[in-house]
Amino acid sequence: MASKDDKTQIVETMAEESGSNQVSAPVAEKHDFTRYNTLAIVSIATAISWVGAVAGVITGHIALAQIKRSGEKGRALAITGLVLGYLYIAGSIAMGALMLLFRIRGLVVGGSYGDGGWGMMGNFRNDQDGNGWGMMGR
Repeated sequence: MASKDDKTQIVETMAEESGSNQVSAPVAEKHDFTRYNTLAIVSIATAISWVGAVAGVITGHIALAQIKRSGEKGRALAITGLVLGYLYIAGSIAMGALMLLFRIRGLVVGGSYGDGGWGMMGNFRNDQDGNGWGMMGR
């Protein structure tokens, strides 16, 4: 394997042979983004939001199947979309179960504004029995 000095000398020799006294740097290879599977990109784009988690999972599975058949790029994007989508869905289910548990145990106070409970302005009661007029009256 040639060292860095050898490569530099080769480039300089080629520049001298071509009649140019300027040494040009190697040109970076351009990345072809058209080879990515479109549904893989859609999967990660929709899975990053809570609303699009289900769409991210669906498009991620379809993208993986298409990538397997066609050999396109984007497998990592599709898998990331699947993981994020499933995490959002699992988190939503866990939060729903937790809220249901709190509701059953009586830890979440609910009710309408007219039952003497917590209103929009907080628990504003001003008489002895706790069912006062509140800020807006009865």
